[in-house]
Amino acid sequence: MLTRRSAFVLGKQVYERSCYPNVFVQATRSYSVDHEKRQHLWRENEKKAVTPSFGDDSEKPKKIIWFPTAAPKETDFSLYNISKWYKHQKVEYARIDQRFVPERHEILGADLATAHFIVHRGGRVKFKNSTHWIEKDQKNSYHLPENYDPKYVIEAVDANGCNLYYEGLSNLCGLTKIKWLSLKDCKNIDDWGLDKISAEYPELEYLDISGCEKITERGLECLYRMCNLKKLVVTNYHKSVAFELSCFMLEDCMPELSCEILAPEEKSKD
Repeated sequence: MLTRRSAFVLGKQVYERSCYPNVFVQATRSYSVDHEKRQHLWRENEKKAVTPSFGDDSEKPKKIIWFPTAAPKETDFSLYNISKWYKHQKVEYARIDQRFVPERHEILGADLATAHFIVHRGGRVKFKNSTHWIEKDQKNSYHLPENYDPKYVIEAVDANGCNLYYEGLSNLCGLTKIKWLSLKDCKNIDDWGLDKISAEYPELEYLDISGCEKITERGLECLYRMCNLKKLVVTNYHKSVAFELSCFMLEDCMPELSCEILAPEEKSKD
């Protein structure tokens, strides 16, 4: 526990003693979009390296391990196994569907690309200097520009209950003015996703991750990076003392932060 506290304090001191904290924040943000593009290119190159193509030498397989390493198993067509396979395929499809698309960000810009991604999946967004939330209407349609427009700058994202995975969070990059983010009841957001969020939005002031069953005290520890965070809403599903202590440490390191710790099935006061 002393190690965790030291990590919180050290991260805060590094940020506060930086000569150019605002420059540091902007550098983190400008890095995020370029980072996602490099990661996308790396994945594509890795896929091509092991995918056979016309003209390849059949005697020199691209894959290092080109033969099965496991013993063959008897095919199981039981209803349980088919159901399990179907659920796995749905998850894999959702992950692929949520992958970062560089072309979308190049055409729309970071803010509008994020808006299209979130609203299309049932969430809503609010732009700067506007009190109106953009979301789907009763006809399951919405209106957003199809090309880059500098007037559209995201200030708040509400992804309550959206079926987001870690891959989907890559599309929420380069948001320089976002202050409010809710991932309430996003069941697939885990500690790795929370770590990614803490690095992407150091200027965030409000974060709601209540109802995220996969988030533990290990994920909360990375939130010390978000020095401007003022309100954090979480759910302690396992009634863990370490979970509550991590919230108290965050409040200790960031005096302006207020943590609202909910019990399972309890709703936030906001």
